[in-house]
Amino acid sequence: MNGEAIEKWIKRAGVGNNAEAGANAEQIEIIESKPERRAKSESEPKQVSMTDFASESGLTPEEYIVRLLEGHSGKRRQQELIAETGWSRSTVSRLLGRMEARGEIVRVRLGNKNVVYLPDSVPTFARRIDPVPIPER
Repeated sequence: MNGEAIEKWIKRAGVGNNAEAGANAEQIEIIESKPERRAKSESEPKQVSMTDFASESGLTPEEYIVRLLEGHSGKRRQQELIAETGWSRSTVSRLLGRMEARGEIVRVRLGNKNVVYLPDSVPTFARRIDPVPIPER
């Protein structure tokens, strides 16, 4: 949207005088360019591959997840694990699915979030909730 179109829209909307309209048009143009979105994406950390992680840390991804859970009383939201590892959402989900199938962790769906527990940390109420279904491949 160009400056003239914005000014016409502001006049039709009945916003103040022309000086204010020009100032508002500048504000709208600044908002439309969204430089803060660009700066935010540039400052966000890059995703880390599990192979790179394993070679740099000396831990398997499964060991790292268990250590993260142990450091937080055996419980973490899945979204927090994604943020802490730097791995993609799908990578973490697949990893947790494999770990759950082997009995290393338990995932419980609470509302629209998954909470990941170590088996000995699952609270009583969560034991009555059906675990997150693992899709068949």
